[in-house]
Amino acid sequence: MYEKDDTWKQLQALLPEKNRLSDKIAPVEKYLTINDMDVHIDEYEQGSNTTVIVFHGVGGNGRIVSFFAAPLVAEGFNVICPDLPGYGFTKYRKKIRYNDWIDIGSRIAEEELKKLRKVFVIGLSAGGMLAYNVACRNKDLSGLIFTNILDSREEEVRLYSAKNKFQAIFGIKLLNLLPEFFKNFRIPIKMVTNMDGLVNDKSILKVLLRDKRGPGSKVDINFLLSMMNSAPMIEPEYFDKIPVLMVHPGNDLWTPVKVSDIFFNRITAIKKRVLLDKAGHFPIEEPGLTQMENEIKAFIKEYSK
Repeated sequence: MYEKDDTWKQLQALLPEKNRLSDKIAPVEKYLTINDMDVHIDEYEQGSNTTVIVFHGVGGNGRIVSFFAAPLVAEGFNVICPDLPGYGFTKYRKKIRYNDWIDIGSRIAEEELKKLRKVFVIGLSAGGMLAYNVACRNKDLSGLIFTNILDSREEEVRLYSAKNKFQAIFGIKLLNLLPEFFKNFRIPIKMVTNMDGLVNDKSILKVLLRDKRGPGSKVDINFLLSMMNSAPMIEPEYFDKIPVLMVHPGNDLWTPVKVSDIFFNRITAIKKRVLLDKAGHFPIEEPGLTQMENEIKAFIKEYSK
């Protein structure tokens, strides 16, 4: 599987050494069958009583977020990074909708909770709202962490998420009007989202946009509509059971912190907001990268006691 894929290996060479995979920090690839989907998982099993599940966003995959996983594994935590349907090596025999992503995240969390472990979920980019929805469904989680929390019902969020203002204002409405046949088509992600803002480092961006299992892939129109038309499972004013940490990139050229604040400020749970110095949407720049890792590790340790 990923051993035969070269794109992520090219990315590794551009990452700080502490965020790279190695002989000591390497995942076991496995499949978990969920609702007619064979979900590919990168699993870093440490035998710890704490598990961290990391969700990528649109245009990601489980191997791309290994830069997120490596320092957590080095700290001794179990880490699980799934390929959500449409990306990576996950296989499926059905038409995928956004609820399938929530089902997958919830099932993985449930399996870890059955082992009597403390379980935390982390979401990057659009994975932030996914992690939130998983936390809504699984209230025994110990904590929720995200880099962004994007409520697509808000026009300002759509303005930044889409490729341009025309698509943000009219795109979803026009796609909703398409005959069902056309909604089954797959289109390049870069046609509908601002993928040029994915990462501020141009050399890394160039590598990522070549990844046909990630940012360089296509998205099913029906799936895209199901995600953009979705509402959170619990409105943030009623989300008060699980502690929340937002580690938002301070130099995010795609979705600035003000669009995440729209939703984050309404959450009533115990919460903390941290801006990552000089970090972009894909937060690999220092000092924000190390700042993020330290905040996440401290949060996990505090709420896994």
